[in-house]
Amino acid sequence: MKTKYILLGLASICMFLSACDSQLDLAPEDTIIEDKVFEKFSTAESAVAGTYHLLFSAATNDYIMAEATSPTCDYSAAVGRTYDEINNGAILPEDANLQKIYESYYAALVQANLLLFKIPELGQYAEEQRLQHMAEAKFIRAYAYLRLLGWYGDGALMNQLQKDGVVLYLEHYDGFDRDKDLRPRNTNEEVFARIVLDLEEAIADLPAPEEQTDTETRVSRANKATCEALLVRTYMFKRDYANAVAHANQFMSYSQYDLEDDLLKVFPPNPNDAVIPFSTEHIFGFPVSSNGGNWQFGGNGIYYIYNNFWYSEALISAFADTDLRKSLLMNEHIYQGNSVFVTAKYPNDSGRDNMTMIRLPELILSLAEAMAREASAVNQDMVDLLNDIHLRANPEESGYVVSDFASVDEFIDRVLLERSKELAFEGFTRFDQLRTDRPLYNEELPDNKKVFPIPLREVEISNGLIKQNEGYN
Repeated sequence: MKTKYILLGLASICMFLSACDSQLDLAPEDTIIEDKVFEKFSTAESAVAGTYHLLFSAATNDYIMAEATSPTCDYSAAVGRTYDEINNGAILPEDANLQKIYESYYAALVQANLLLFKIPELGQYAEEQRLQHMAEAKFIRAYAYLRLLGWYGDGALMNQLQKDGVVLYLEHYDGFDRDKDLRPRNTNEEVFARIVLDLEEAIADLPAPEEQTDTETRVSRANKATCEALLVRTYMFKRDYANAVAHANQFMSYSQYDLEDDLLKVFPPNPNDAVIPFSTEHIFGFPVSSNGGNWQFGGNGIYYIYNNFWYSEALISAFADTDLRKSLLMNEHIYQGNSVFVTAKYPNDSGRDNMTMIRLPELILSLAEAMAREASAVNQDMVDLLNDIHLRANPEESGYVVSDFASVDEFIDRVLLERSKELAFEGFTRFDQLRTDRPLYNEELPDNKKVFPIPLREVEISNGLIKQNEGYN
């Protein structure tokens, strides 16, 4: 990690959020970092909130990019320069957008490390509360590392586990030490292992979802089920399907999550900056709309409503006209004389919609896919999971039966198509493409360009100790 970045990280640490009784309030509040912050529950709670806020800030930087570099999305010339460079394999290691993504996720995990170091040393409040705060820090660190691995890990999602991932920093930063803080990248396998360990350790000290008395708290703060859900995503990325099945089944044992009958409860219209509740199928997200109109905080940065991003022609043709995801969650728009379909999942023109990070359909379809990859034949349980998602959007249909699929591979292809339709524009389609060996936006993009370059400044400040990804040497 470069000296300049660590100093920027310290500046980020000085921004905390206050927390209300039931959920994290996302309005930032300047707080000087002092040892007293970690002595009592109320101020430590603000420190935890600030760490979530840094994760939110990081997510605003790459949410759209994960869609605009995948084949399910197309975009206008007005916003296309950076995406064109990425999609054509021409992006340079000195690109400021890539540097911002890299630094923002490291800023979140640097602060998570601060909590993990300071709370046991200085905390004088109840042990159960201290353990929960530390567990939340581990969840945030795991989420940040999984995102970094997806963007920068060389072949991380393409089953190349011994290649270079990203640098693991697990210690509290206490002044720059060149010998200690400059280090080479860990392997993809090592980073995956750390993510899994953080989440498994966090589960032990987090509340079960039924202990969180309202939906906002359950979605905006980590709990045992949230960690199980992120473990499922992690194992799907790693192509460890047996563990994905095990953790998906563990997640499904929690009764607090359910598919909504009405898709507009999941992604409701929000023309007047109203406070919008999370739905019963939201597992993790950021409650932007409940920020009380605090414009210092800002929005989610997701402005699909301005019609610069839309469903690709290939994906839109896969929807039946009667599919509710098309009739309720898309708007038709004319671009250069052609009809395109823009997602309505984020309808507020000021970016005041709640930010979806993990949603139940991902878990259901991950379980169906992982079960199929572990099986020799299609069975009814897999088909039922697929139908849960398909029939919610197509209620007039009769649903699939086992005999509809001639092979397990044919079933998996159908699950992946359903997944593309259901989860498009939710900030991780690119990673689904990589982990399933399907093409990105540019079908001709070589494998060594399917990962971002390590930002040039990271390589330079380390005097070459941090090696560049192969496609950018």
